[in-house]
Amino acid sequence: NGSIEASCLCETYDWLKRQDDTFGLDSINEYFQDVLNRIVVTTMLGMINPLQGAQLIHGCAAILGLDLMRNLPGTTLVIAGMRKTNDLAQGHNFIVKAFKPFGKIEEAAIAPNNRGFGFVRFAKPESVQRALKKYREYEIEIQDVSVSIKTLKSERPR
Repeated sequence: NGSIEASCLCETYDWLKRQDDTFGLDSINEYFQDVLNRIVVTTMLGMINPLQGAQLIHGCAAILGLDLMRNLPGTTLVIAGMRKTNDLAQGHNFIVKAFKPFGKIEEAAIAPNNRGFGFVRFAKPESVQRALKKYREYEIEIQDVSVSIKTLKSERPR
């Protein structure tokens, strides 16, 4: 379920933004442990499959700047600044329409609760590079609103 992933990624970015300059690795590890526990339960309940769980864990770890044994290919873009809606199917369709020209899409979703946040996962990293190139040169619009996009990576100073 892509909306679960979108919600968790959005929550992780929000958590990171709320931290002051003094937070450290212990705070990150504590937060990440909570995320891991929720992802495991969500997977065990069959709400997401194990691959989705692994991708979600990787995404949250990347946002938090945690070192991973093996990086997954950069096939995911996060999207912010969309019009806020609770219609998950409509949000999915808007994302697919905006990003389909860049390549085959494996998953796309918005976060529920009117967050204006979503993600798109492509089949190939080259699609991400094409989308980022267009974003740097022009705008990417969803529902006549210019949105911001970025790859899954940490924004915290190291």
